[in-house]
This record gives sequence, C-alpha cells and structure tokens, in this order.
Amino acid sequence: MTPEQPGHQDLNRTIRHRWPAPPGQRQPQQPSSTRRLPYTPDMFPDVRQYEARPARSGWWWVIAIGGLALLMAAIAIAAILWLRGNAAAPGKPSAGPPRITDTTARVSYLLPGGWKQAARQPFTSGISAGGSVVLAFPQQQGEVGGAQSSVLLQSQANDVALQTARTLMPDVSSRDDLRTRALQLGGQPAATASFRVLFRSATKDPAYVRIVAVHTPDGTVSYVYGSAAPDSEAARQALDQVLDSVTPA
Repeated sequence: MTPEQPGHQDLNRTIRHRWPAPPGQRQPQQPSSTRRLPYTPDMFPDVRQYEARPARSGWWWVIAIGGLALLMAAIAIAAILWLRGNAAAPGKPSAGPPRITDTTARVSYLLPGGWKQAARQPFTSGISAGGSVVLAFPQQQGEVGGAQSSVLLQSQANDVALQTARTLMPDVSSRDDLRTRALQLGGQPAATASFRVLFRSATKDPAYVRIVAVHTPDGTVSYVYGSAAPDSEAARQALDQVLDSVTPA
C-alpha cells in the first residue's frame, strides 16, 4: 500500500463514519465497522414500464377464411331465393312468345314473328303474314250453343269454316281433302276441321283452310279460322303453328 499523497484521493478507499449515540443510551461496545443502511425503494430512480403486446393467435387466418366462406354462402342462398321468387309459379304461364288474347271471343293464340295484327269486321281479332290470315270470332247469332258432343262440334266447325272461306274468298268453287278431329283445349271440348279449296279460275292455285272451335268458360263456342293462299307445305306449317296454340281465355 502506497502512502497517501497530498491532494490525492483514493476512489477505492472505504470511508467509515462514526455515529454518535443518543444521550442516555449506552452504546454497546463493538469494533469499528461499516454500517449497512436499510434498503428503501426510493434509493433508485424510477424506471418506465412498458406493457408487452399480446402474442397474435395463430388461428386468426382460419377465422378470416371461415367468415369469408359464410359470407359467400349467404350471398348464394339469397340469389337462389331471389330466382325462385321471380320464377313462374306452377300452373302460371311463363314469359314466352307474344300472344293475342281476344277478350270478346274469349280465346288466345300465338303471334309468331313476322305476323302482324289485322283485325277486321265482323271478326274480333286477327293476324296476317303474306297470303296467310288468322281470324277469331264468337259463335254467330242462331248457332247451337251449350255443351255439344264431339261429333256435333266437328260438324259445326266444318260448316263454319266453309262459310267463312266463301265470305273471304268469293271465287271458291269447291273443296277437297276434308279432315275433322275432336280436341281438348284448356280442359274444354274442342274440334278442328281442315280442307283445301279450289277456285273457279284455273290459273289460281288452291288455298289451305283450317278452323278450331272451342267451348269457352261461359258455355258458348268460339272459332279461330285460318287460311293460307297459295297452299304449300311451309304455309300449312306456319298456319298450323298458330291454330295449334289456341286456348280458351
């Protein structure tokens, strides 16, 4: 140990203090030593505390994907319910080709593309295309009404068809290839008759005529008459397409 030099302070030197005893209290004799002070928290400066961020769960992506799947399922169900709500109800006709609904004759029939409405007196509705025409009308005054047998209804349809053809084509001389058939249209008794008409002029081609007679809900009979001039396979098919679509209205 080096002797202490003036003006030099040993930083590693332990400094001992003697504390005087309070008056009247006898201090036990003990060797001189370093006094240990009791620990108090304010002996050290406060340290700022930080809360640790909770660890992110490893299942967060599962929850996110599950929520997205539920959302897509809800959208799909809503779309299905919307489509069902807008679909045609059973027994209710769905949207389709345009039709002519004759409220006077109480019948309905197809209006194909290329045909146009062509009503004329005394008929209550009608359409035409080229040399073909379709006309509807209720039974005339004095005709047999009410429920009829299929044979009587076929005969009546035949007579009305020939009478109407002579009215629209006055130069008809005769007819051939007569066919009649009983039908059920919209739950109502019906009949159809068809034939070919010949004209007085030898240069005029024959025409095709067909008629549909149907009982209407009020108990009467209405007719949908059609003719195609000149007669041809294409003209017959176009005319039959309209007459095959006749229903009570």
